[in-house]
Amino acid sequence: MKWFVLQLCLVLIWVPQNFCMDKNETSEEKMIYSTSVMSMVKLLEMEESLKTNLDIYVQEMQSKLDLIKLYRESLKRESLTTLEEKEEYVSNPLNAFPLLRRLNQDWPKWLRYIKLGIVSKKTKEMEVQLKSAPIDDDLKVALKGMTRIEKFHNLHAEDLTKGVLMGKKLNSHLTAPDCVALADYYYNQTQFSGSTHWYRMALRLHTHPHDMIYAKVLGLKRKRIYKKYAKALLKESLTLDKTKPTPTEKSEWNRLAKEVSREDNYDNVKKLIDEYLSGDEKIFQEVAARQKRKPTKLERGCRGEWPRKSSPELICRYNRDTSAFLNLAPLKLEFLSVQPMILLYHDVLYENEFKSMRDIAMYNDSMIDGWTYVDFDKKGNPKQQDRVVKIISFQGTTAPFTLSINRRLADMSGLEMRENMVLYLTNYGLGGHFGKHVDYVELAKRPQDFFADFGGDRIATALFYASDVPLGGTTVFTKLKIAVKPKKGNALIWFNLNHAGEPDPLTEHSVCPVVLGSRWIISKWIHERQQVFKKPCLA
Repeated sequence: MKWFVLQLCLVLIWVPQNFCMDKNETSEEKMIYSTSVMSMVKLLEMEESLKTNLDIYVQEMQSKLDLIKLYRESLKRESLTTLEEKEEYVSNPLNAFPLLRRLNQDWPKWLRYIKLGIVSKKTKEMEVQLKSAPIDDDLKVALKGMTRIEKFHNLHAEDLTKGVLMGKKLNSHLTAPDCVALADYYYNQTQFSGSTHWYRMALRLHTHPHDMIYAKVLGLKRKRIYKKYAKALLKESLTLDKTKPTPTEKSEWNRLAKEVSREDNYDNVKKLIDEYLSGDEKIFQEVAARQKRKPTKLERGCRGEWPRKSSPELICRYNRDTSAFLNLAPLKLEFLSVQPMILLYHDVLYENEFKSMRDIAMYNDSMIDGWTYVDFDKKGNPKQQDRVVKIISFQGTTAPFTLSINRRLADMSGLEMRENMVLYLTNYGLGGHFGKHVDYVELAKRPQDFFADFGGDRIATALFYASDVPLGGTTVFTKLKIAVKPKKGNALIWFNLNHAGEPDPLTEHSVCPVVLGSRWIISKWIHERQQVFKKPCLA
């Protein structure tokens, strides 16, 4: 048989050599140690080697555990048990943004790091939980909200990293990865002067011991930030010149930006940046202040820079006129404008009404994304601009809060509500705002059968402020220079159409970015068709 196999191997030369050898000849013989003391010495040496490797493994696992503990320590916060405590925590953008960014960027990397060599039931549970983590689009919305807060209120990156928000010191801060995410966002939007401040903050915060976490787990090495910062500085200097660069100039700057990223240039780049960073941060802030554009009218309104209007017509009084019921229970009314009519009622929303609506929205998870609208298409439908809020509509006529709020609104406005009882509950998100817009449809853009299909135009708008907002969230009428801060229980009513039923462009309004707090409002649009008997001239 052996002779046959050898002959076959000679004929089939492509057959692997080990197939041609006798099985007994090819298999390595296992050593028998117990038959000799000298052989047993080898076993001792073998175990010593295994012990050494085990010690190294224990050290590696301890280093890994120390790193995980360090990250766990960085996530410590006070115990939050009630819904109000949790809402207050995430209504601070310096808590909300890092939370969302960590779940989108850091936690998936941590899970991969933890699973290296260890797969347990808990890691599988974490994997399932992270399937519901914020997606990249969600992070983009949060980044946009943070940069909106920064721009609208002329805030400094250094203050934000230290937890200082519009002069208010908060128990929160930003980390190096947070700063890099903001810097990358500005850079990708070609807003290089915005990115350089955040890359600079990232380098200042990329320090021991957390630099080990950033480099080993998150892949954020200090060298990488140096290169990004150098490129941003180069491109910033290009855009500081107000004249548009020629294609040749643009190409040259892009070439230089690539040069600073080269590995053989790193030491020189690092040395230059370290010298640059040795300067006082206040110097950087002063230079940035000189380069910033003048604030827009809207930004000035959001910063509280408009003077308060005074006029004999703008008075505060108790309203007893717009319904018979108000003769018995008058409401506190403040006139903010006469033409167009803008009214502010005080203490007209009950806490239990708001909580009933909020509980339905929260526990049914029925709130949907809301958008800002800046224009209408040819069919009269609003065009969406930016996702900024969560919103839910309450359309029934049986819920006690729907009936009571609509009834009170009819008393306050003197208008009819019965044909349209819908109310909208809205909650603004991180840096949530509403761009300049009007609530009516311009005459030229009204579709056919506008009155029949849409109930006519929105004769009036009502906003009930259901929460206090410590910073931001102001309703501003940009053309009138009127700013109304959200105060829990107050209601703002304005008339979008004049007495002839024509749209009034002076009602253009906006909502400033929410800086700190949770902005809850209950809103309603009141249409023309309902008012055929109340306002016969408009019919």
